[in-house]
Amino acid sequence: MGGRNCGRKRFYEILPTATCKTRDSAFIAPICDISSNGVFIKTTRRFSVGQEVAMTINFPSTGESRMVTGEVVRITSEGVGIDIKIFFKD
Repeated sequence: MGGRNCGRKRFYEILPTATCKTRDSAFIAPICDISSNGVFIKTTRRFSVGQEVAMTINFPSTGESRMVTGEVVRITSEGVGIDIKIFFKD
């Protein structure tokens, strides 16, 4: 059984948020899990595997933000896992 090849971080204090845009909606969601390859956002919105999402990830503890695009790869009752495809430079 293969393991993950990237570090991930769970947040227990101030959660980073994702300002998300899809083809038909825009919303803000808390990020529960983040790694160099993707994020898991907590949401009750409906998604499809393969759906594209543009996000600005906001880190309240540092005041920094990063723009990314990704694709939904996992859907659970608690939210969606998004594989990050493109990181935009500042």
